[in-house]
Amino acid sequence: MSKHLIAATILIALAGCATVQMRIDEVKPGCGADRPFAEGGERATLWIRTSAEFRASAEGIYRSALQGLRQGLADATWSAEATQTGDISSMPPAVVMDIDDTVLDNSAPQARMLLATACPGDFDVLWDAWVAERAAPTVPGATAFIRAAREMKDPQGRPVRVFLITNRACGTRPGVTSACPQQDDTLANLRALGLDTSTLDDDLMLNGERPEWVSEKLPRRQLVARDYRIVLNVGDDLADFIPDVRQQSQVEREQARCRHHGWWGARWFVIPNPMYGSWQRVLGPDLDAALAQSSIPSACGETG
Repeated sequence: MSKHLIAATILIALAGCATVQMRIDEVKPGCGADRPFAEGGERATLWIRTSAEFRASAEGIYRSALQGLRQGLADATWSAEATQTGDISSMPPAVVMDIDDTVLDNSAPQARMLLATACPGDFDVLWDAWVAERAAPTVPGATAFIRAAREMKDPQGRPVRVFLITNRACGTRPGVTSACPQQDDTLANLRALGLDTSTLDDDLMLNGERPEWVSEKLPRRQLVARDYRIVLNVGDDLADFIPDVRQQSQVEREQARCRHHGWWGARWFVIPNPMYGSWQRVLGPDLDAALAQSSIPSACGETG
């Protein structure tokens, strides 16, 4: 079987029963001047999909996050949102979480796109097809964490509310009348995994669901912070915690990390994701140059 026929088969499998598909005649034999999407990500994707080490790491992080949540609930002044100031002691507690590769595992479409040598221009339609499948499993430890968090209460007896802030983007889809089919898909996916709750529709906050909700997540976190004390934040990207880091240099990102040195593993918990992220964007297109670059000195004064 030829490489291109294999690619076509994989792309059709990716679309599954989704409305949005890429037809066989749309499969490109090459990306021209662009490098294939996720080029070089084979080992990272395999690590997520197959390794006991990833599962142990994710489960351990979520177990530690529950301990951090207990500590934060006991302290009425505790907040995991740097912009949340003033007297927050009267607010009910909340947890903020990213979704993709924090709660939902998207290593399957990553593997399919790698096998198909998918081009960057194909990504949007392929990703939307994956979302429409409603088939993502959970990241190890995520289900147990969310269920346990929702059962926890602050000293005043107020339950923890879990908000899911995602950059899954609302968009039109051929043959679908919903204004945001991606929201419908994500809700269905979460419910199928046993993560439903009476407030889930409002707890889920997509990119573009409101005009002011863009890829920068700070406005959505601040909306939550108007009515809730954000006790914990869980994500897989620096931008899930700190604003304006997507376009920053490596040194600037390191400085941002170090400004909140004491928050990591206490208020902020990062799920490992070597497959993609803002860390990769800042490296630029020349991966060989990035590999050859010497280590960046830590802005925290750390050594080793």
